[in-house]
Amino acid sequence: MKHFASEAWADFVRGTAGKDQELMQSHLDDGCRKCTKEAGLWQRVYATAQRQSVAVPPDSAIGMVKGMYAIHGSRTAKRVRGAIAELLFDSLRTPLAAGVRSTGTSSRQLLYGAGDHRIDVRMEPENDSDKVTLVGQILDSTNPGNGLAEVSVVLLAGRRVLASAKTNRFGEFQLHCEIESRLELRVMLPHGEEVSVALVDPLAVTSREGGNLPDSMGVNRLLKGIRKGTKKKG
Repeated sequence: MKHFASEAWADFVRGTAGKDQELMQSHLDDGCRKCTKEAGLWQRVYATAQRQSVAVPPDSAIGMVKGMYAIHGSRTAKRVRGAIAELLFDSLRTPLAAGVRSTGTSSRQLLYGAGDHRIDVRMEPENDSDKVTLVGQILDSTNPGNGLAEVSVVLLAGRRVLASAKTNRFGEFQLHCEIESRLELRVMLPHGEEVSVALVDPLAVTSREGGNLPDSMGVNRLLKGIRKGTKKKG
């Protein structure tokens, strides 16, 4: 009794065996156990492939993959050396006016520069939550009225991707994540320039009262303190 090769059964279950299609069906009808088992295996493989072809991944997963691809690009794509954005303004380093006491502001404003580009970020702890919202805008300082649309922004904590987004037509973006220390934004500017934005200064920061806070009392602890304050108010 002639048996058919495994690849022939792969064609059979897909209906692409050509002139052997009817012959192979007849062979199965004759009760060949070996070929029936082989055909059954490939039928299960084909059924699984069919189910996968109609599976639709969630939008969040698609956005994450697109964001990471935009940042890192393909292996064959020409890469432009990345830059580190410079911190130009930090609201925590701005002293309050004389006689004014701190009210425990619930947000932190950061402004970064990378060449002619400006990256404005506001960090807002969410009430009664361990999460923080990052609201930002990317602009070209030479043409501030022209927002940078469709710019990919990825939020990282070390090597972990926490969230990703693309800017709207005004250059604005918004991200949400758990409160973390050492947060970093990776921004893919026009012309393929990748910019790294360290949202948590690794050096000491200056408090509103003028004292120096060690790194261990950076954004992570600051935001947790603010979160406790919002709970008390509620």
